[in-house]
Amino acid sequence: MASMKIAVVGSGMMGRGIAACCASGGAHEVRMFARSKESVDAGVKAAKDQVKFLTGVGIGKGEGEIQAAYTLADCVKGVDIVFESVAEELEIKRSVLREVEDHAPPSALLCTNTSSLSVTAIAEALKTPERFCAAHFIGPAHLVPLVEVCPAAQTGPDAVPRVAAFLRGVGKKPVEMKKEIQGFLAARLQAALYRECMHIVNEGAAEPEAVDSAVVNGFGRRLNQIGPFQQADFAGVDLLVKTHGTFFPQLGAAQRDTRSEALAGEGRVGAKCGKGNYEWPEERKALVMGRRDAELLRRLQQDVERGE
Repeated sequence: MASMKIAVVGSGMMGRGIAACCASGGAHEVRMFARSKESVDAGVKAAKDQVKFLTGVGIGKGEGEIQAAYTLADCVKGVDIVFESVAEELEIKRSVLREVEDHAPPSALLCTNTSSLSVTAIAEALKTPERFCAAHFIGPAHLVPLVEVCPAAQTGPDAVPRVAAFLRGVGKKPVEMKKEIQGFLAARLQAALYRECMHIVNEGAAEPEAVDSAVVNGFGRRLNQIGPFQQADFAGVDLLVKTHGTFFPQLGAAQRDTRSEALAGEGRVGAKCGKGNYEWPEERKALVMGRRDAELLRRLQQDVERGE
C-alpha cells in the first residue's frame, strides 16, 4: 500500500489506539489533534509506545510516523483519511466534523469512531456526507483486529470499500456493513448475550460466576475460531431447527437491563470503582485484564504467522 496521510482527531484511549494501528501497519504519516497541547502530547506518546510494543512482538513493521498537530486545520490539511474519535455526543461530533470539512481536502474520506450514535444523524450536519462513514474500532484498538465500517444513509457507494481497503492494508479485519443498524454488529451481539445472561441469573438458575464460566470455558473457546453461522453448519441446521424450536420461546426478552440498573443504583458501576457484578480489588483487575490482553496478543501473533 502506498504511503498515506492520516488524521486522528481525538487523543483518548481509542484515538491513540487508532493512530498506533495506522502507524504500525504501514509507512503512513499520522497526525493527532486534541483539545489541548497536553492531551495531544500524551496521546502521541502513548500511541508511539503502542507502536513500539506491537513492533517488538512482531505485529506490524512500525514504519509509520505519528506527529502532534496543535490545530485541527494543521491536523487534517492534505490528508487522505480522517478518523474522528472525540466525545460520544452527537453535537460534539457534528461540530468537529463540520470543521474537518472546512480544512480537509475534498477527496479525503471522513470516518467517525462510534457505535452508539446514529451515523446518519451525524451525516445530516455535513456538506459532503457521501464521503463519510463509521469506522468503529473495538478496544483495545491496537490488539483487537475488528473494525466495523458502516455507511450512513447518505454515504456514497465507494466510501465504505475504500476505508475497508485501507484498514486491511494496515492489518485490521474490517467488516463492511450494507446499511446502518443501531449498535452495528459487535455491540448488538454482546447485548443479546448479556440479556440472556441477565435472564438466567434473574430466574435463579445460576450465579454470574457460573454463567461467565460457561462462556469462557465452553462455547467462548469455540467462538475464538468459529463464528455462530459456521458453528450452525457444523452442528447441523436440521438439529438446530429442533433444539431452537424447543428453547427459543424460553429465552429472555427483556427490554431493559434491570440487573445493571439495580447495580448502578447501588453504586456498583464496575471495575472502575472496585465493584460491580464482582468485587474488583486492584490486583484482581490487573490479573484479569492482563490475561485478556495476553490472549488478544496471542491471537494477533497467530494471525501474523498464518498470514491472515
